[in-house]
Amino acid sequence: MNNGKKLHRSSSDRIIAGVLGGISEYFGWQSSLVRILYIVLLLTPGVGLVAFLSYIVMGVIVPSDHSTTSFFNQMKSNFSTTNPDSQSRKVLHNVDEKDVNDHQKRGQS
Repeated sequence: MNNGKKLHRSSSDRIIAGVLGGISEYFGWQSSLVRILYIVLLLTPGVGLVAFLSYIVMGVIVPSDHSTTSFFNQMKSNFSTTNPDSQSRKVLHNVDEKDVNDHQKRGQS
């Protein structure tokens, strides 16, 4: 069943986040049909909240068609902890230090 297609958020067929456009592209359906089915799910008692929350989750997790990683993975890489010892330090040469209170020591105001 894996034919090389990947689920992504569409940037060309989008209204809010492109999730439904991406689903329609993945399955080869018309996007208006997917949107009508989603609205029916939203208005169905007991399923509407799940449909709404799943849209939000998919908007965060599913990557855009321009990006190779999802929003979640992008944020995870931004907040990943790194070892402070492995970070390089900048070394400054020929820097003169000046005491900010130097004028007070000399009696200047």
